[in-house]
Amino acid sequence: MNDLDQAAKDFDRAFEKDPSLLPANVGKALSYSIKHDNASGVRLLKHTESRIEERGVSDAEGIYKVAQAYAVLGDKVSALQMLRHSIEGGFFCYPYFVHDPLLQNLRDEPEFQALMTQALHRYEQFKTAFF
Repeated sequence: MNDLDQAAKDFDRAFEKDPSLLPANVGKALSYSIKHDNASGVRLLKHTESRIEERGVSDAEGIYKVAQAYAVLGDKVSALQMLRHSIEGGFFCYPYFVHDPLLQNLRDEPEFQALMTQALHRYEQFKTAFF
């Protein structure tokens, strides 16, 4: 709907309600992006990523959300690292990846192309096995 001001308010409110939740942290990072404070967003995501590692979080789709936020904030290295972690963790929704506007900053990166090849391969294997 492209109402960025309202989105930032909603992200901030969710974070205020429970800053321990992974989606609330991702939303708050996106709120920082909307407010043109990418450095604060990246700092929050680095802290979130540390908590993911410490707690052994294995929610590959949740980790994908962190990759998206890093990409929006312009931290390509971290975005690609989290995208790799997500795909290797079992979230390899190739058709979504290739059209996801939040990953736009990564599309020209050679590593992104390699990750998309990996995601496509796993997606094709899944389709063959289950459909």
